[in-house]
Amino acid sequence: MKKLFILFTFLNVTLSIFAQSSSDIGKIALSVIMPENVDGLDVSQLSKLETKITEIVSSSGLAASGYNNNFVIYPKFAVYETNVVEGGMQNITVTTCEISLFIKQVDNNILFSSISKQVKGSGNNKQTSLTNAISKIPTKDTQFQSFIETGKNKIVQYYESKCEDIISKSESLVKMQNYEEALGLLQTVPEKVSCYSKIQEKSIEAYKAYQNQKCSTQIQEAKSAFAANDYNLTLELLSQIDPSAICFKESQQLMKTVENKIDTEEKKQWDLQMKIYNDAVSLEKQRINAIKEIAVAYYKSKPSSVNYSYIIK
Repeated sequence: MKKLFILFTFLNVTLSIFAQSSSDIGKIALSVIMPENVDGLDVSQLSKLETKITEIVSSSGLAASGYNNNFVIYPKFAVYETNVVEGGMQNITVTTCEISLFIKQVDNNILFSSISKQVKGSGNNKQTSLTNAISKIPTKDTQFQSFIETGKNKIVQYYESKCEDIISKSESLVKMQNYEEALGLLQTVPEKVSCYSKIQEKSIEAYKAYQNQKCSTQIQEAKSAFAANDYNLTLELLSQIDPSAICFKESQQLMKTVENKIDTEEKKQWDLQMKIYNDAVSLEKQRINAIKEIAVAYYKSKPSSVNYSYIIK
């Protein structure tokens, strides 16, 4: 049989990918980067390939959506041989392919880990044999898990070496009142890094400074809502003010005025919020959740781009 040698190359495209929720924060994350088009693969096959890569990342306990796109995983897919086997009621096309995966740090374009595996697919034509080959990529293969583990360890090592730099930069951002950026930067550090507890302390400090900045605006908005007899909105705005904020006492005084205007259920919700304020552990948890939401919102407002001509060079 005649052998065909084909290499599927990636087009030069730029994609933006960012974490979709605060649940990704604290995890080591890899952005799964895929091109919009690959010569020889249709849209469905490309989607199946992306799903396979996502499963490889997720099965190793990592987030498959990067928080700030500094660490990415991307594929190369090659078709080495296509044979048509005659026999039976119809000919069978057998395709030998190779899937290669790479983990890179985008900022410095450093390769952290790589792996290549051969897969074979068969079908009644070349397209169905390619689809079959992609479906046979073993997402829970121990070699893939080892590949991910190597990348994960190097990501941890990177953050271990950058901890003090990250803290120093965040402090500078706080001084410049760039609180959202400071919180976003601090929250890129994974939980597995030894300085994580210090990172959280710095995050709380930045968050309290951020709350002080927002405080006067929140109070004015709450007063305006109260004047408009919108007591639900007043309650919502007041509940967003942190106990450490300079205007918290004033918010409590306004709340006493609102108490007679709200119904039983709203009063119940406010009392629950007061219990959180008076419980150090609950308050800390609420602050951390708020910090994560701020960090996610910051990166969503500034999605980073990944260019294939830079990544695969």
